[in-house]
Amino acid sequence: MHIHTIYVAMRDDFSLCMVSNTRMAARAITRRYDAFARPFGITSTQFSVMGLIVASGERNVSELAEARGFERTTLTRNLDRLEKMGLIASQPADHGNGRICSLTDKGRALVDEMLPRWRQAQADVRAELGLDNFSDTINTLQRIAAL
Repeated sequence: MHIHTIYVAMRDDFSLCMVSNTRMAARAITRRYDAFARPFGITSTQFSVMGLIVASGERNVSELAEARGFERTTLTRNLDRLEKMGLIASQPADHGNGRICSLTDKGRALVDEMLPRWRQAQADVRAELGLDNFSDTINTLQRIAAL
């Protein structure tokens, strides 16, 4: 087989690569949502972490990471940054060697301020994709995350 034919076949194979395509999509969405979060002085990931804390209640870091598929080190790094910014507080867990995180008053105020803008960012993406495509994409991503 000619080397050019092999490279063309590889290019075609890689265009269907799940890893490459999900990473490209994740970077595109992250850029979009980081642009929304930037004026507030945080990243979209940090906003997601704050939302996770609100939604999850009092859980330790490992439980928070598991709840949304964060790598524990990524979550810990973002929690540390949010704590230094005064947006979250942490305390030792009642048992084990973990810590429990909660939003501070400053953190709750920031989430309250950002939430309408986040909802608008969601609506913008939904409008660009179309409601059916948006819903199908969310459903597909949730199925992939469960693999």
